[in-house]
Amino acid sequence: MITHMLVFRFRDDLPPGAAESVLAELETFPSRYPAMRNWRSGVNVSTRDTSMTHGFVVEFPTEQDLLDYLHSDSHERFVRERWRPVIERQAIVSLPTAGDAQPIERGHR
Repeated sequence: MITHMLVFRFRDDLPPGAAESVLAELETFPSRYPAMRNWRSGVNVSTRDTSMTHGFVVEFPTEQDLLDYLHSDSHERFVRERWRPVIERQAIVSLPTAGDAQPIERGHR
């Protein structure tokens, strides 16, 4: 199992409704990408670090399932057309669940 996590901050100068529209589209991902498991998303409620405003966590059965999702035409289009124009900062981490033998090779996106 591979856990894929992304934390992010929307740009401050977005038009009304832009962030909500992107968040609503993200919530459709588990139904669009059948390999996704245990999708969780929400607003950052940390009082220790508020540099990121939102995040999500999802699991994939295998590294190949994650890579298939990341390199799919629909994901690439979403990132290019919807994500990048509204995101100020982001951090992405993908890691094998404890006990999995093969970690993801560095450099995969």
